[in-house]
Amino acid sequence: MPGGPALFSARMAHALGAEVTLITTLEPAFDTAVLEGLDLRSTPGLLPRFANSYDAHGNRKQLLLETGSSLELLPHLAPAETFDLVFYAPAYHEFTKPPLRFKGSIVGVSLQGTLRSVTPDQRVVPRPNPRSAVLKMARAGWITFFSEEDTADPEGIARALAQRSTVAVLTRGYNGATLFELDGTTQNWPALPANPVEPTGAGDCFATAFMVRLTETENLQQAMQYALAAGSLAVERPGLDGIAGRAEIEARMTREAA
Repeated sequence: MPGGPALFSARMAHALGAEVTLITTLEPAFDTAVLEGLDLRSTPGLLPRFANSYDAHGNRKQLLLETGSSLELLPHLAPAETFDLVFYAPAYHEFTKPPLRFKGSIVGVSLQGTLRSVTPDQRVVPRPNPRSAVLKMARAGWITFFSEEDTADPEGIARALAQRSTVAVLTRGYNGATLFELDGTTQNWPALPANPVEPTGAGDCFATAFMVRLTETENLQQAMQYALAAGSLAVERPGLDGIAGRAEIEARMTREAA
């Protein structure tokens, strides 16, 4: 089924009312129905492809079936083109060069793809010695997102990012999320109750909802509350069906506040 962090992020932002430009590689046989409503700018190439399976506790086993082609952004951008929000969401090492800076934009980065490595039998595992790769993908003032399952030392990575003036948001599944701010402080947020069906894409929905709300409010706490509601809804339906709109997210927030 179609998925991946860029697609989940684009569809989540669109569901929240944003005008979305998606820059990606695209195979000729890809079903573009899932891209309806997006400003699609694509390069012919292979997409990363994974096989996911989950145990009874929600732990994922993942195989990398196709690494995908590298992706260049500049050919798809008009001179002096601006965006309110930019979100980098690689699935597996698509960016071979440091990410572009976007003047005047709020910028977020999903680090999951950067933190991935594979064994000889194509099983996806945390990347060894990830710190240098992570710091190359993040700039001062940006917001980064990753899960404690993505790396062996999640808090160490988060603190290294904060020391480089990058806000780090560490998601912890059913245990909520931790915000590592630039001044060295941390804030722990509990997850909202959910009836889990399938967790694929929940982290991407969380991160995108966070970034959209941060762009609107410039408030990290409001962004976190919004993201937790979006993430709790995302696990309750499979795949792209888990993407919620504003009404559902706000209803979930109201229910939990009652």
